[in-house]
Amino acid sequence: MPKSSTVTIACTLCVGGAREAYLGAALAAVADAVDVLVVNDNSGLVRSENSAALEASAFAARGALRLRQHPFVDFADMRNRAFAQVKALPEPPDWVLFLDADEVHGEQVRYVAREILPRLGSEIGNVDAYTYHFWATPRWITDVARRFAFYRYAPDLAWVNPVHETIVNLRGRALVLPYTYHHYGNVVPPATLARKQGRYFDLGNKVPPPPSAEAATDAMYLAKAHVVRRYNRAHPLAVRATLAELERAYGAQFAALDASIRAQRGPASRLAASMRALNETVRVELRRAEHPFAYLAPTRGR
Repeated sequence: MPKSSTVTIACTLCVGGAREAYLGAALAAVADAVDVLVVNDNSGLVRSENSAALEASAFAARGALRLRQHPFVDFADMRNRAFAQVKALPEPPDWVLFLDADEVHGEQVRYVAREILPRLGSEIGNVDAYTYHFWATPRWITDVARRFAFYRYAPDLAWVNPVHETIVNLRGRALVLPYTYHHYGNVVPPATLARKQGRYFDLGNKVPPPPSAEAATDAMYLAKAHVVRRYNRAHPLAVRATLAELERAYGAQFAALDASIRAQRGPASRLAASMRALNETVRVELRRAEHPFAYLAPTRGR
């Protein structure tokens, strides 16, 4: 795909040895918004479970995939090794998209990348958005959280902290848009969730120790039944085939888990969830009032 705006956008992505069920959807969603994809493969395998999705992506088809392998040390090191590949590009990008393999953008991401980013002055160093965090099944979310999305390239940017890593040396201030996208990383089998939480715990995440993968059950999801709420909006186009495949494979488990969550949500829990939803909606929509001309396509891609 030829570049279609006055800025060049790179995307950094890190994958491990475990299969990322949403990777294909994540890549398809940003294919028209990103010029080059750099991947840090931490799997230690000649060919990981994620290789097929990377090879089938639009980035690979147009020769815009840059993949290197590095051993996993911690999350900051993982991000820094991916960013080193951005610094090694023949021409540095103007902006970088921060993306995890279980995050799927909506159709509006191309508008943000190709129409908004080129208009921003140097006083803006990063663009934040909001993310729906799904829990247990694609029908429940825990929250809508502000999320670091795009950042302006500079060669001395770096990531710190072994877990819950953060970026340092950003130039300028943040622009926060009322744009929302979707995080599906907690819609996985219990054993997968336990392994993921265990890795964070081993690196110092200050939470109670999660169960082993062998001992993981749906109880992990039911522990948060009192804080989740129904998701009633449409899922992004890019992920719908993936969700349909998961429904065919795990539909019975999803239905049983949904029923258990509903059974544990009493009137107080439902009221609290409704109040959180109202607060989050107001918080996102206030960004539209704060920057009334910055984001003009809230419901469609351009």
